[in-house]
Amino acid sequence: MKLNYRDKMILIVVFVLLIVVAGFMLFVKPAIDECSQASSDLESAKVQLSELEDQVDKDKNLAAEIQTLYTSTSQVASNFYDYQVAYKATDKVRELFAVDDVNIKNSNMSISAYGSTVLTPFSYSSTTTFTDFDTKVDEYNGASSADSADSAADANADANAAADPNAAAAQTIGYYSINVQFTSSLSGFKNFADNLTTNNEKSMVIENVNIENVNESEISGTMTLNMYVLKKLADPSAS
Repeated sequence: MKLNYRDKMILIVVFVLLIVVAGFMLFVKPAIDECSQASSDLESAKVQLSELEDQVDKDKNLAAEIQTLYTSTSQVASNFYDYQVAYKATDKVRELFAVDDVNIKNSNMSISAYGSTVLTPFSYSSTTTFTDFDTKVDEYNGASSADSADSAADANADANAAADPNAAAAQTIGYYSINVQFTSSLSGFKNFADNLTTNNEKSMVIENVNIENVNESEISGTMTLNMYVLKKLADPSAS
């Protein structure tokens, strides 16, 4: 079959178009798709970078904030004995007994297994009410209205504090219960009780006490001590 000039030109054009289409499909289109994907990845990376920069900005004072929280937590924890094994807890009691102005002698001491209990904040709600009549009486007796207002505020302060929604919640804490049979002078025992409120750690309390011959120079009896303990946190600045 012999092709004329027109047919030859048509075949040449079709052949060229096929080459162009094949080249587009094999090279140009993948390059365009790759460029489009790279552009999308770039935008996603910019978003992640922005989020990371925001996080870095938020965390730039994190070390100082952690140290501040550690300091405030440590101040509270300093009122409690550090967590320790039972025999060290009884050694601590013996140290408190051996203070010069205390000198309590224990004939028998036993300690419970380590346990936990719930400490509930104590609050006092006053039952006092302040009426307009009370104000009139105060004014009659020479008290100013400001004094009357102060009295009313004092009468209701505890009730308001008890209703404070920001009041501390009950906390679970570890403790040991220590039973002691002891002999001491009455003054020595009083000094021991007073020292419990002035020691660095203030978390040992007398749960109950039974004293015999209280009117004699030497007393004897039994008491139960509760030692509340906390596991102290490591200083973050030391790490």
